[in-house]
Amino acid sequence: MTDIVSSDPTLITGTLTTSPEQVTRTRTIDEVVGEAGHLRSRARLLGEDVAETDREVSELYRQALIEQLDAKARVIAKRSVGEMLSELAYAGFAWRDIAALAGVSVPAVRRWRQGETATGANRLAVARIVALVGILRDDHLVSDVASWMEVPLVPDAPVTAIDLAVAGRLQEVVEIAAGHSTGEAVLDRSQPGWRERYRSDYEVFEAPDGELGTRPVTTERS
Repeated sequence: MTDIVSSDPTLITGTLTTSPEQVTRTRTIDEVVGEAGHLRSRARLLGEDVAETDREVSELYRQALIEQLDAKARVIAKRSVGEMLSELAYAGFAWRDIAALAGVSVPAVRRWRQGETATGANRLAVARIVALVGILRDDHLVSDVASWMEVPLVPDAPVTAIDLAVAGRLQEVVEIAAGHSTGEAVLDRSQPGWRERYRSDYEVFEAPDGELGTRPVTTERS
């Protein structure tokens, strides 16, 4: 066995065996950097592919949710408007919220309760709310849908699932309930800059006596 000493200072001495193909050596620093750069480029491209796939799947999921809601709503719309309104009221929704979700006035809802006929579009709008409640309750185990929809999406912004539904973003309400999205992500898409818009100079705190109070947000606490 003979040691081979290379004249290249960036190479480490290798070992020569009886077979020339078995000569081993340490790669140069240039080779290591080049390979690491190549791997980094591959990782970046893979990351972009994954991100694009995630966007496509998310959009497909949202479209499927819309179709699911529409299909269920068309079946539910066969019932009387009064029956649908009673179901929503029993679920805990206030009449003002039902009116807002249906895109009509409270007096209009009152007239429907008294037996006045609703237009086809309004009937379908009410049915879509009932369908949403059913999906949240039966598919995603939201036991008290009305109360859950009144909870702010994030602690620092006065935006609720009811607000999303009123804006026609029913599928995003389902996404949040299913755990496929978050309130922050939804607000980032729908209201860029919401963090600054809803930032408050005051915070709620619990006093030593257990009572809640408000105080200015100091630099130390913020």
